[in-house]
Amino acid sequence: MTEINHDNKKLTIDGETVTVRHPVAEVLQLDAVYIVLLDVPNGTIDNRNVIGLSEAGEKLWEIDPVSDDPTADQAYVNMYEQDGTVWVVNPIGAECSLDIETGSLIDKRTKRW
Repeated sequence: MTEINHDNKKLTIDGETVTVRHPVAEVLQLDAVYIVLLDVPNGTIDNRNVIGLSEAGEKLWEIDPVSDDPTADQAYVNMYEQDGTVWVVNPIGAECSLDIETGSLIDKRTKRW
């Protein structure tokens, strides 16, 4: 079984350590891809804060932003796996399924509060 540890901006996968630009909030593994949610600090705009890493720690992709507006502060705040699909969530209620091979958004749905 693969051992995954993270401490602030350092992520270790089976002994390979990678430094990322923001603290690691969560890591999911699906197939041979490690999907990493980064915790974007308040006051920072980073709408590509989910990255895919290989087992060797190489960056495969950064997620597509949910909005086309680069000034919109819509970083992803949660992610989960459901029936083999990874979903990412932003703070305004958009949930998007993720292509774990490319980082592209497949489907988008909105939760109304």
